[in-house]
Amino acid sequence: MAAFIPRMNTGIELYNPDRLEEQLGNVECYRGVMLANQTSILFSSEPDISLLSNQGTTIGVIEVKGGTDPAGALERYGAAKKSFEEARRSNSEVRTILVASCITNEVHTRIQNDSTISTYFNLTEILSENSRQYDQFVQEIFSLLEE
Repeated sequence: MAAFIPRMNTGIELYNPDRLEEQLGNVECYRGVMLANQTSILFSSEPDISLLSNQGTTIGVIEVKGGTDPAGALERYGAAKKSFEEARRSNSEVRTILVASCITNEVHTRIQNDSTISTYFNLTEILSENSRQYDQFVQEIFSLLEE
């Protein structure tokens, strides 16, 4: 990581290993991070996470749906799909990544047939210790940021 991107201004705050505890303690003051290769990870509400190239182009978006109630799974899928469609209007090549806690059989079938979702991950599996899903998720994110 090279810098933190503050919420309230257009500058950056350089990563300082001597101040790391302080910087991480103020995490709510940042809207994202800039990596050493000048790519960025931004956090917001729509989409939840944006991955930006070193030219500032959105190259990936991530929607995180943490609800575990199966009755709301289709609604959460629909909300993610709407966000992805909006991102695709701006850049038809953007990679869309859904991370959800509850993927019912019906949602799984819809995702498989949905061209607006590039890939998806189960949040519970990502968070499990020694998870292959975690490794795959991190690989997906950093492969986009390294291109």
